[in-house]
Amino acid sequence: MKYRNASELLPAQLLQELQRYAHGQILYVPSANRKPWGAGTGAKSLYARRNAEIRNQHSSGTGMHELGEKFWISEDAVRKIIYTKGGAAMNAKAFDYSQYFWQNQWVRVRRSRPDDWQYHDAGYNSEERFFTDGEQELPTGEDVWKEKRETYIKANENSEKWICLAFETLDGEYKGGGNLRFDDERNGVFDYFVGGEERYVAAALQLMLDYAFNERRMNKCQTCFIEGDAYSMKMAEKLGFTKEGVLRGKVFHKGRFWDEHHYGMFAAEFNAQQK
Repeated sequence: MKYRNASELLPAQLLQELQRYAHGQILYVPSANRKPWGAGTGAKSLYARRNAEIRNQHSSGTGMHELGEKFWISEDAVRKIIYTKGGAAMNAKAFDYSQYFWQNQWVRVRRSRPDDWQYHDAGYNSEERFFTDGEQELPTGEDVWKEKRETYIKANENSEKWICLAFETLDGEYKGGGNLRFDDERNGVFDYFVGGEERYVAAALQLMLDYAFNERRMNKCQTCFIEGDAYSMKMAEKLGFTKEGVLRGKVFHKGRFWDEHHYGMFAAEFNAQQK
């Protein structure tokens, strides 16, 4: 930048007034039509596209550590981008979901967020918990449940073996959640857990199974339900699972032992239904 002598540009009266505030100093006079940061170079739009892509890939299952390495930024920076509230890029409608893998006509699946705890609170102190985890916890307040859920989600947010997911409508309304657990990569065996409104859970489970079978190359999905959980058994059978056996008296609750019903489905069986 070329410097100019103020005495060559400014009227004497204005120069004298200026000397009262900045005598002998070098000043920069910004343009009256100065553009916002990044407008001239395109940097602002470039970073906006990058941040949208980071959120999109995280929703598709990519962990924060992997995203940091891929985009050459720290994991903390990735976390800030993903959990920034109120930005236009956080609005699901701002993305182009036309080729989005984790979406069908009913539901869109994303990685769980710590603030999803609020959607799970209603059933925590209810009988439903027994059929969910095979146990009945002591009474728990909202603050304890919030901390437990947030800790659980944060502990698995980068995991590729225990993937926590949330189900939403195409307009972003929360409708359920679940997880995929890949305990036996060598033999291609995994299991799942889901909960929420039936039609959205069924649609989300189709996406989850497609990912496990046709992206992770799993061979078999196995799952089990406690006696009396007719809802889950009916959904499994509707999706094509086969009942493979019953473990009698596996879980103790309300003074008696309950049976555990086991179901399974192979990749070939799942894909045959999709044709």
